[in-house]
Amino acid sequence: MSTSLRTAIQTFFPIPLSFEFLREKKEEIADALAAENTATFRPLSPLDSLVPKSRHGFRVAHQLYPTDAIFLLAATFSIGPQIEAARGGADRPGFSYRFEPGAEFAMFAPYCRFGNWLLSQYAHTMFAEGQYTHVVEADISDFYQRIYHHRLDNGLLEAVGDTTETRLIRSFLRDIRARQSFGIPVGGNATRLLAELSLVDIDRALLGEGYEFTRYVDDFRIFIKSYQDPYNALAFLADNLWSSEGLSLASAKTRVVPFEQYREQLELSSGEDASQAEESAAERLLYALYDAEEGDQPPEDLVNLDLVAEMYAEIAKEFWDLGKIRVLLRCMKLTRDANAANFLRENYSSLMPFAKELVLLMEELVSSGDISFQDLEAPIIDLILTPAIRHLHVTRAWLLELFVRGVISISAAQARRLDVLSDTLDQRALFKIRARLGEVHYFRQRKARIHELTPWLQPAFLYSAACLPAEEYRTWIHNIRLNLNFPLSSLFVDWARVRR
Repeated sequence: MSTSLRTAIQTFFPIPLSFEFLREKKEEIADALAAENTATFRPLSPLDSLVPKSRHGFRVAHQLYPTDAIFLLAATFSIGPQIEAARGGADRPGFSYRFEPGAEFAMFAPYCRFGNWLLSQYAHTMFAEGQYTHVVEADISDFYQRIYHHRLDNGLLEAVGDTTETRLIRSFLRDIRARQSFGIPVGGNATRLLAELSLVDIDRALLGEGYEFTRYVDDFRIFIKSYQDPYNALAFLADNLWSSEGLSLASAKTRVVPFEQYREQLELSSGEDASQAEESAAERLLYALYDAEEGDQPPEDLVNLDLVAEMYAEIAKEFWDLGKIRVLLRCMKLTRDANAANFLRENYSSLMPFAKELVLLMEELVSSGDISFQDLEAPIIDLILTPAIRHLHVTRAWLLELFVRGVISISAAQARRLDVLSDTLDQRALFKIRARLGEVHYFRQRKARIHELTPWLQPAFLYSAACLPAEEYRTWIHNIRLNLNFPLSSLFVDWARVRR
């Protein structure tokens, strides 16, 4: 699957196996979507789920229906140059997600990641002795969920005008938010670029007031000079966010730091101080891989770090650095660290905020052929059914991926324990699990009622029901094609028949 499609579908969530259809029939799908009337297009309701934001905190993530995600991404990509121009020149304070399409469907410049942001600050402050007294660190609370549609509409109209693309984006956001006047989906390149546009006025206000600052998405750093008051700068930012955008600062992430202390933190983060090389090894990994793609190569010094020891040290702390722990798990995956297997067996139930990274690491370790987690079959089922993750649909969906992907084999008896799960993400996974078990009777009993399934579930059921005998399957999907109500259903049926 291409990087752009994977991002459009939003990788908080497991990628449904039926999305193979999008890759294999991309030309026909592009033609079909291009023929849609954008004036009457209406998206389906997205899947919403709580995802961990901190050890004991959460935020809401959204998965758009695949064709809806493609529509939104295409519309936003089409006006990307105008949005980029509205954000200012190369020296603008908004550092993140600079629109610069490149190879392999990349949408943003490769030098605008979080680690690059820290390094740019280090380069800026290295020779700034005496120029600044303090640095204001500030972060917007629940940024994506609180973006005001009216202000974003105005930004689109100012930057682009009243075009087909802007009309589609504006109506799209209103529809998926059930006509609420605020909030855009969390995740996906389209909404990342729209979020940047929504803060252009705040950037202009700070610059107009004479403040020198830089911003990574909703994370501000204001460099205070001797004639400026840091608390006045903080109040100015808070006042403009609230009065202009209806946004507020997260008190737990907002502080005023003496400049020299902030510069020392940057030295540690960037690893520029050779005397701190050993202590800052994990921090350098964190910032190098903070928002890198899954397929990126690890830093050369990765093999010299005791990743398991670092993990034990992190989870022993009262307040977890989720970004650092997530990166350490990814580093274990990149290095196929055999020592990680025992760590996972002992701590899997404590690592639920990192269910995605946990599953991908286990999958990578099992692929080597020397490690098995089969002894965790029943404990993982117990964990899936525990009240602790009852409301965490994405967390549960990733745990189910262990059985969907065959990382752990599941017995029919254990699979039946999962029948109590009813969320859409659960059902999608359970269809595939039943197919892996070869439970033809399961699909025979339900195939006549496929019209009762939602558009989210119909393609997943069709994909999984391919375990039926070939002729039975082809005849059935030919007969029910007019009863299907999900987008591109006719194309999907044709593809499924050939695939079987």
